[in-house]
Amino acid sequence: MIEFDDTAKRKIRFQTRRGLLELDLVFGRFMEREFEQLNNQELAQLVEILEFQDQELLALINGSAQTDKAHLIPMLQRIRQA
Repeated sequence: MIEFDDTAKRKIRFQTRRGLLELDLVFGRFMEREFEQLNNQELAQLVEILEFQDQELLALINGSAQTDKAHLIPMLQRIRQA
């Protein structure tokens, strides 16, 4: 399992800045409320989610699209609820 140090966490924070205002708002709330409590497995899932293109990511977060990566669904729900 990957260990996320402070440098890796700063990189993740930077990656949550997206090209769409809607995503910036959602991730801003999520990062404020949830980020510090994420364990290494959850951080790895977040990194994988951030690899999606903005339009696809927005569709996944707002529920208008589904992913075939079942292990990401709980994290997507957590982001949605933030």
